[in-house]
Amino acid sequence: MRRTLVALTAGLLLLGGSQLPASAAAPAAPTDLQLSWINTAVVKVSWTDAGEANIVRVETDSGSSYTLRTTKAGALNEFTKAGSNLAPVDRVVRISVASVDDAGVESAPLVSPWFDTIGAPRPTFTAGTPLADGSIKLDWTLDPVPADTTPNDPLDRPSTNEHVDVQVVESPTVKGQSFILPAGTTTVTVPPLPRPYAINILTLNEWILRGGATGQSSMVFTAMTAGLTLPGTAVYSNPVQLTAIAGARLCPNPTVNCPDPSNPFVANPGIVTELQSRPDAAHPWKTIGRYSNQALKFLVNFRVYGGSQYRLFVPAWSHLNGKELTVAPAISTSVRTTTVQTRYVAVGFNTSVAQVGQPVTTTVSIQPAATVRADLQWYDGKLWRHATYIPLTNGKGTFTFKAAGRGTTRSWRVITPAMTMNGQPIAATTSPIFKLTVR
Repeated sequence: MRRTLVALTAGLLLLGGSQLPASAAAPAAPTDLQLSWINTAVVKVSWTDAGEANIVRVETDSGSSYTLRTTKAGALNEFTKAGSNLAPVDRVVRISVASVDDAGVESAPLVSPWFDTIGAPRPTFTAGTPLADGSIKLDWTLDPVPADTTPNDPLDRPSTNEHVDVQVVESPTVKGQSFILPAGTTTVTVPPLPRPYAINILTLNEWILRGGATGQSSMVFTAMTAGLTLPGTAVYSNPVQLTAIAGARLCPNPTVNCPDPSNPFVANPGIVTELQSRPDAAHPWKTIGRYSNQALKFLVNFRVYGGSQYRLFVPAWSHLNGKELTVAPAISTSVRTTTVQTRYVAVGFNTSVAQVGQPVTTTVSIQPAATVRADLQWYDGKLWRHATYIPLTNGKGTFTFKAAGRGTTRSWRVITPAMTMNGQPIAATTSPIFKLTVR
C-alpha cells in the first residue's frame, strides 16, 4: 500500500512536469556602448542592439543603482544629457544598458568603464578689500577637490573646462557682467563701478556649478554714509555736543528688498566711527574719540581746549550676515571748524554803584590760565573806548581806579587777545558786559 502510493505520486510529478512551458530565453545584450561629450556640458550615450526596448541605469561604486532612462522597441539607441543631470556629483559611477523583450525579460547589462563626476570646488569669500580708486579686491578659498581614482576615464575633460565666474549682479546702478577666470583662481580686483552692487563667486565645470547666493560666496559692495554737525563756536573747557551719522547701505536694490527705500542707510553692527581733530591743515589728523555699535544717528559730548578742525572718519567695514558678506569702503566727512574762545570765570567790578572818587576794583579770571594783557573798555554811547590794560598772570589780574563822572551809568567790558595754549589757538574773546553807576 505504501509502495503503491509512492509510485503514484512520482508518476503525477512526472506528468505535471511534462506540461510546464520551457523558460523564455533572455534577449541578447546590447553592444558598443559609447559615452562622449558633444560640447563642454552635454554627454551623448549610444549603443547598438537588435531593436529591443532598453533600460539605462546609473550604477555607483557603493553598489546602488537607479534608472536613468527607458526606451521603446525600435527607438533610437542614443540620447543626450547634461553632465549635471547624468549622475550624482563627486562620485564614481558607470552607465549600464540592458535590452528588454516584450515579456519584460532583461538581457545581461552592458556596462561602461567607471568614471568620476568630480565637481568644481566650492568657493567661500574670505575678504573684500576696497581700494582707493573705488575698485575692490576679492579673495576667496576653494574647497579641497576629491582625488581622481579613475584617471583617463571616457568622460574626463581638460582642466580648461573648469573656471571661476565672478559675477557682478545687475542692480539699479550697475549693469551685470562677468569676469571669467582660470580654474584655481582665488583673487581678483573688480574695477570701479557705481555702488551698491552684489557680487557672486561661482565655480563651474561639466558636472556642477557651485557658489553664488547658495553659500558664503555672495557679497554686496555697498556705500557708507557719514555726517557731522557741531557748533561753530565753543568756550574753552566747556562741553560741546556733536551730532554724528554713520551707517552702511544694505540694499543693492532699494525697490525690491530695502525696508525703507527712502532711507536705505542703516546702522550696522561692527561699524567703528572715529572723531578726529587737528589744529589746521598743516598737522595730521588725531583720533580723539572712537564709537561702535551706535545708532545710525547719535550724539557725542566732549570738551574743547582750543580751536580745531574736525571730521568723522569711518574705516572700511565688512560684515557677514548669514551667508552674505557686506563690505563698504572708508569714508570721512568734510572738515568742520570750531573756534574756541576764552572762558571768563569771573569778570566785573567789586561794586555796581560807587561815589565819585571811590576806589573801584576790576577783577578778571579766565581759562586757560594764560599770562596776557586784558583790554578794559567802556562805551561812550557810540564807540567802545580803551580804558586800560589789565595784566593777567596765570589767568588772573585786577585793576583799581577811582570812580568819576557823577550821575553817569556806563557799560564796561574786557577783551582778551588771541593766544595759543598747548599748540591750539584760542580766539580773542569779549567778556559779558558789566555796568558801573557813579553818584
